[in-house]
Amino acid sequence: MVIVATEEALVAVPRGAREASLACGASKWQTIRNVVLPASAPGILTGVILAMARGAGEVAPLMIVGVVKLAPTLPLDGTFPFLHADRKFMHLGFHIYDLGFQSPDSDAAKPMVFASTLLLLALVVFLNLGAITIRNRLRERYKTATF
Repeated sequence: MVIVATEEALVAVPRGAREASLACGASKWQTIRNVVLPASAPGILTGVILAMARGAGEVAPLMIVGVVKLAPTLPLDGTFPFLHADRKFMHLGFHIYDLGFQSPDSDAAKPMVFASTLLLLALVVFLNLGAITIRNRLRERYKTATF
């Protein structure tokens, strides 16, 4: 998802802006650094944030790589190295599944399922709104003039 968004953002930069930079004497690297990347930054950042939002909602791939029912310690803590990739982790989507379908008393777990689902939806909506806000701000900042 990130690669496709990046490709689309790079292709969306007007050819005239690239040619104008090269015509003014800039090298290819200076054109990429000063014209192409700033103009494509909104699309790239939007793709990254939308990929994170999509990953927040998908559970099946995470179940394969290490999600557990109960993780006594977090992978991120204050001891060196601060990120421990060998530790197991929990996922909110798996928590919802576990409470809703694996609980012995699923009726008693319904309020927790609804609260967890609302939290997951709020997280995804927040990431999507953040992506839209960042995209619009960067689009205004790096707007290219057309003749």
